[in-house]
Amino acid sequence: MIKNRLQFIFGFLLVSAVIIWAGYFTNSNADTNNTDHIYFLDVGQGDSEYIKLRDGSDILIDGGPDQKVLTELGRVMDFGDRKIDLVILTHPHADHLTGLISVINRFEIGEVWESGVEYPSSVYDQWKNDIKTKNISDSFVTAGKSQSFNFGQTKFSVLYPLLPEKNLKIDDLNNSSVITQLSDGRISFLFLGDAQLEAQQKILNQLNLITVLKVGHHGSSNGTLDDLLKITRPAVGVIEVGKDNTYGHPASSVINLLKSYAVRIYRTDQNGTVEISTDGKSYNIKTNF
Repeated sequence: MIKNRLQFIFGFLLVSAVIIWAGYFTNSNADTNNTDHIYFLDVGQGDSEYIKLRDGSDILIDGGPDQKVLTELGRVMDFGDRKIDLVILTHPHADHLTGLISVINRFEIGEVWESGVEYPSSVYDQWKNDIKTKNISDSFVTAGKSQSFNFGQTKFSVLYPLLPEKNLKIDDLNNSSVITQLSDGRISFLFLGDAQLEAQQKILNQLNLITVLKVGHHGSSNGTLDDLLKITRPAVGVIEVGKDNTYGHPASSVINLLKSYAVRIYRTDQNGTVEISTDGKSYNIKTNF
């Protein structure tokens, strides 16, 4: 009698667990299929954005200054996922590049996009050597139809550089940043990398209204063009910046400029990793998760 009762209870618990487990994965997959997820990763004083598209494809833009990006990716990627379809290096400064070296040595990478600007540093040399050793497809990108993804209503495209920027001086490296845009129905994101005023000026004729702006150059005084805000009118601005950094980022002038356009500001030093999910009609923001 007692044995039969215990068998019944065990069987009931087992079936319940299976139902809950199956329901979890069903809801998880449905959420992935119906929404795009954009994560502005808290990697300290550096940049890194991870994009998970509704069809399961993913994109990583920059990797921050160290291996912290691996921890953040572990929190936002699906358990057991060891592949990233596209990795983009906006420009080869260490606060964008160093973490990517760890990424390409831990994950299977579909392809790499970068601006093609050469930079004499040991970190960049290691990056190029590891890409070659692992036989990863590496493309120098420019604005145009040849560098874009289209997944149903979601489009990801390159806006800058306009031409191959191989002859830029090292002092201009920020202005070689690969600028990209993600558009999903009525919702769009503009990723400026470290592009400063000069580079932003060159893309104004490509811009329309956007929803979310990844603020340029960690919110530095030369990282946000007034005319860009006038055209794009973002509802949300995300600043990727390290706590108590020695650069004074973000500049108070940039904070005031964003506020003058009624931009809702999120900062990774204050809000941690920022997740914005969208179905192309509306969006939802989560922080400190």
